[in-house]
Amino acid sequence: MLARTPICSVVLALCLLAWSMAPTRAHEGHDHGKPVPLTLPVAPRVVAVTPDFELVAVTSGKGRLTVFLHAFATNEPVKGASMTVSAGEQSIEARPESYGVFSVAAPWLDVAGALDLVFALKLADGTEDLLTGSLGQVDAQAVAPAVESEFWQRVGFVGRPELLFAAGAGLVSGILLTLLLGGGRASRKDVAEGAAPPSPGTPLHPNDAAEVRPLRRSAGAVVLLMAGVVLLEPDRAAAADAALSLLPSVPSTMATDLAQRMPDGTLFVPKATQHLLSIRTMLTVGGTAALATELTGTVMAGPTNFGRVQSGRPGRIEATPEGLAHVGKLVKKGELLAYVQTYIEAADRANIDSLIAETEGRIEKNKTILSRYMVTPGAVPQVKVDEVRGEIEALTRKREELLPSVARREPVVAPISGVISLSNATIGQIVEARDVLFEIVDPSELWVEAHGYGQEATALPAMTAAFAIDPQGHRLRLAFAGRGLILRNQASISTFRILDRHDSLAVGMPVKIVIQSAAQVDGVVIPSSAIVRGQTGLPIVWIKTDAERFEPQAVKTVPLDGESLVVTSGLEADMRVVTDGVALLNQVR
Repeated sequence: MLARTPICSVVLALCLLAWSMAPTRAHEGHDHGKPVPLTLPVAPRVVAVTPDFELVAVTSGKGRLTVFLHAFATNEPVKGASMTVSAGEQSIEARPESYGVFSVAAPWLDVAGALDLVFALKLADGTEDLLTGSLGQVDAQAVAPAVESEFWQRVGFVGRPELLFAAGAGLVSGILLTLLLGGGRASRKDVAEGAAPPSPGTPLHPNDAAEVRPLRRSAGAVVLLMAGVVLLEPDRAAAADAALSLLPSVPSTMATDLAQRMPDGTLFVPKATQHLLSIRTMLTVGGTAALATELTGTVMAGPTNFGRVQSGRPGRIEATPEGLAHVGKLVKKGELLAYVQTYIEAADRANIDSLIAETEGRIEKNKTILSRYMVTPGAVPQVKVDEVRGEIEALTRKREELLPSVARREPVVAPISGVISLSNATIGQIVEARDVLFEIVDPSELWVEAHGYGQEATALPAMTAAFAIDPQGHRLRLAFAGRGLILRNQASISTFRILDRHDSLAVGMPVKIVIQSAAQVDGVVIPSSAIVRGQTGLPIVWIKTDAERFEPQAVKTVPLDGESLVVTSGLEADMRVVTDGVALLNQVR
């Protein structure tokens, strides 16, 4: 009896294994072979597309439709249009809510099953068009089915789970029938001695009966377990259906469904959301474009358009009668900006005072000598008189230079006309000689200093045009000024003059420089705003494949003119690429 107990355990384990691998059976019209829905269902809608227009009508209440009418190529709302909605012989005039949005209220919209609708358009220019579609439910997106193991693919059970269940059930049933029909015919004693089984009329030994009954009871329990598994299988399917029924549904009064990201990476974005986020597209066109190279640069003032004001000697800052110059003030060349009151240390002041006193004493002494010489003209040679006079003049000039040093106010003037862009001066501030007080920039001419590495610097000789892109996205034309022969941080330095002025420019602002060459490259030109980074970090664009479906596409690009890029791989002609609202689409989860 103890030897056969593991056999029952093995049979029971095989039974449970077969039940766990068995597929959930479909019932009452449900196909449980399909993947479980991942996202919320969407409201019933009708989609109608023509080469010029794209229309989506969504149920937004009982007997009510909200209709969105956009241009097919650009996804822009159609302005100034009127619409009539018809179903058979019944029709109603749609009420415009805003540009490209209409509302339709009619009791005949609430019908069971699909409803064929005709949308008659009359555009602002007087032309007319018809769009047709069927109003009905839309299948919810679902999770992609799990990939079966390589073993089941080899044995041929992929896509046919009923064969796997039948094989397992057959194996377990054979083992159970063998145990039930033949497991109790021979006793352990007879088997050990090699004796023949007893005749039908011979009573069994009590020990043999004890061996047969537990084995049959174990096999019978396994049979009952399998029967319960088979009978309870529909309950598993019912439990799965109950879990699906707990998914929230879209309210009947809601015209906007939720944007959803599918398991394959594509997006479902309702037309109402596209309208709200101003999603715009463009039709791609193949062709050739100029090959370009990008450099990094910094805005700087022109060589003659930058002035720096420094203090000539130590002193204290004083304001002018008009006030102290400030940042942003427009000044002219030679205009007074501030005063620097000379400041001298006490020891130096004492030395200067003594020199002044000594000089004045010598001046008085020479004046007395000269006056005596002049009392008796001719008594003293004229050479002596001229020497005294010359010494008096030299001492006077010396005193004039020493006196201002102790009480002198030096004016600070503007070296060029322009805007004060830096001010380091405040009233009462003590400054030293050569301290920078003000910096003045003439905005009439600004330059760009570009930094090139390796092959980027070699693109300058073949340059046909150059542009600078500031952080706000403004494109500015450049004119090449020259290239230095000394490397700075292993980068060659080139300078360009900015031909287009813009108020957003400032000295020190980083810019991106695009240098176009005569070489051509094949590809599709798209705006730079259409490129975003995907989940893998690669550059991608979003392609509109349907009225409410968007698909990511990895691309390879080269620069063109700062505002546009050339896609050399990943796009073809006549694709609808999203150009505005790309970052918002990329955030949908």
